[in-house]
Amino acid sequence: MASHAAPLWTALLAIGLPACFSRGEQGDVCEKRLDCRGELQCYRGRCSLPDLCRRSPSCAKRGVCTAWGHDCVVAEDRDCLYSDLCAERGLCRAVDGACAATADHDCHGSLACRDTGACRSQDGRCVVGGHGRARCGEACDAFGRCTVDASGACTVASDADCATALVCRRDGRCARSQGLPGDPTAVACSAQRDADCQASEHCALLGFCRALRGQCVAGSDAWCAASERCRSAGQCSLVGDRCEPVGADCRRLPQCQNSGLCTGIGGRCVAGSTADCEQSRGCASTGACTAQDGGCAVAFDEDCQATAGCALAGQCSVRDGHCAVTRREDCERSNPCHTVGRCTPRDGRCVVGSHADCRASLACALHGKCRPVSVWAERMVGWQVPEVGLADGATGTVCGARTHADCRQSEACAAEGRCRAWQGQCVTREMYRARRLQLDADDLPL
Repeated sequence: MASHAAPLWTALLAIGLPACFSRGEQGDVCEKRLDCRGELQCYRGRCSLPDLCRRSPSCAKRGVCTAWGHDCVVAEDRDCLYSDLCAERGLCRAVDGACAATADHDCHGSLACRDTGACRSQDGRCVVGGHGRARCGEACDAFGRCTVDASGACTVASDADCATALVCRRDGRCARSQGLPGDPTAVACSAQRDADCQASEHCALLGFCRALRGQCVAGSDAWCAASERCRSAGQCSLVGDRCEPVGADCRRLPQCQNSGLCTGIGGRCVAGSTADCEQSRGCASTGACTAQDGGCAVAFDEDCQATAGCALAGQCSVRDGHCAVTRREDCERSNPCHTVGRCTPRDGRCVVGSHADCRASLACALHGKCRPVSVWAERMVGWQVPEVGLADGATGTVCGARTHADCRQSEACAAEGRCRAWQGQCVTREMYRARRLQLDADDLPL
């Protein structure tokens, strides 16, 4: 076999072909993908890692996103289009290995055009010049400075410049005027006509519907009453040249009924007195009944003791600005203490803590549930948990009927004959016997 291999080896050498093939490393010359080792690609005649360049910070900053041997270079327009050079300076096209501006529209979307007026393409760069509105950018869109003057600055040349600007739509400043405080030669857009003010967003929002000294201001109670701020913030009355809450303006708002913000002070609705707070829903629900720093706060135990949280859960004392369970007296004020024996404070809640809690409850007097029992233990033996509405996953202790003596002392025994304790409840003698027989039958072997 070896004698036949020798001529093949000799023939390969004779025609100049290598007996074994070695793939190229990064930067080596290549003609196709198979000429390169591992993940390297054959790009423009060199083995390279294209993604390595695109993941580099220089790709985002300078557009050098294409691998060329051992280097990252600018190779195509997309390298420049997503770079900072395009966004900031308008250099959005690949030209001779660099990013450049090749047309005015490359410049128009750049920060340089908006901020400095460099909106015209020249010699691969964006230079000052080009269409006025494109040059002036935000100054034109926001303030009406849309005309380029002899010095190259953006200025207001006519009412037409103002008419499409934000200050006209929002503030009613739709007319060109000259002279500002401290600078009599300055030109700007100002409010000169009531009609412009009445068509502005601030008329509908704030009631600023009258032109006065170059600005739109509030002109009447009627304009204030028709504004959005009247409906949302009570700013319904003319005070000077502004709309502010006065008198009963605040009392018509939901914030008054809900949060006690019923008095107009300093241009806004606030809680002016404890009386404002005491009439609010927040006082009844959360105990926020005391006026404090313009709002209603939980400041005293008395604030909590009139709330539903006190009656239902024993949250009758103030702690850290909220109503909470802090002592036994809190639990004893609550309805569950009297009805189901939850009279002991524990971890911020009222729970059944002792035999005495159950003995003093209506559950004992009415239904014979006079002893604390474990919810978990009752479920383990299949007993019915002795409390209606307890969550399926609940644990802890409740009051239950554990002895016949407890049942015999209850109204359930006197009125309905339920004098026997069975699985946490008081039942009649007949029910007790039937359940015992059923239990005995279940225990018989098959």
